[in-house]
Amino acid sequence: MEFIVNIDQFEKMIDNKIIGMPELINTKINFRGKNNILVCDNNIKLEGALLEFNGDNSIVYLRSSLAEGFNLTVYNNSTIFIGKNNKFCSSVSVNVFEGMNLIIGDDCLFEDNVVISTSDYYLIYDVNSKERINFSSSIFIGDHVWLGANTYISKGVKIGSGTIVAPTSFIPPYSNCHSNCYLFGNPVKIIKDNVFFINQSVGPLKTTDSVDSEYYKSDIFIYKIINNETLSMRNIDEILFGLDIDSRLEFIQKLFIRNKRKNRFAL
Repeated sequence: MEFIVNIDQFEKMIDNKIIGMPELINTKINFRGKNNILVCDNNIKLEGALLEFNGDNSIVYLRSSLAEGFNLTVYNNSTIFIGKNNKFCSSVSVNVFEGMNLIIGDDCLFEDNVVISTSDYYLIYDVNSKERINFSSSIFIGDHVWLGANTYISKGVKIGSGTIVAPTSFIPPYSNCHSNCYLFGNPVKIIKDNVFFINQSVGPLKTTDSVDSEYYKSDIFIYKIINNETLSMRNIDEILFGLDIDSRLEFIQKLFIRNKRKNRFAL
């Protein structure tokens, strides 16, 4: 076991690896397994976070800083990728179990108490057949997605770029939430289609600012499925399942960092 609380410990690690030099503030990184890789790009800040590797052969690739109360737990053979310029408010919980994957794009907003989980946590069986009925499944969240406070993202969920999820919403297992829709409810329903948001809080707006905000002329946050540009989330998942840990690292670097196409996660 290797427990990390400051960067001076990085060089002393034997069974696992941390790539990059993040700023650690009241953060704990616990490795209870072997052959795991944590990648921290661009000198990101991890403040008040807890990262737990409770198994072997998993990758966590971070391109965004993490905020107070961010808890991430991963077990065996999983890949977690969190893109750049994402904003995490307090007490976000991420759980990736049973060899599943989690891909999050760039420029997303996660409000307080968001929960993301690839599993139901406990096993469920059919009474008559005795067969298991609740297998885990990977989760994909596109670019420029807004998840409201107390939102729960279930296993197998795919959220296209530009989607807005209102606070206290529950997205049930295996839901496909297409791009540029506004969702709310338990379970969620489409409240408004063909919408987009910008990362500007209304709090500081003065009267003149509110008038100026009545129209936004750019289409930069409107996403569409385009051949040879939009990625297949299902294919990505299948490819990751078939790769060893070093090949997975190379694959996500090529696909998610070098691929800057706007509509890559459209749905």
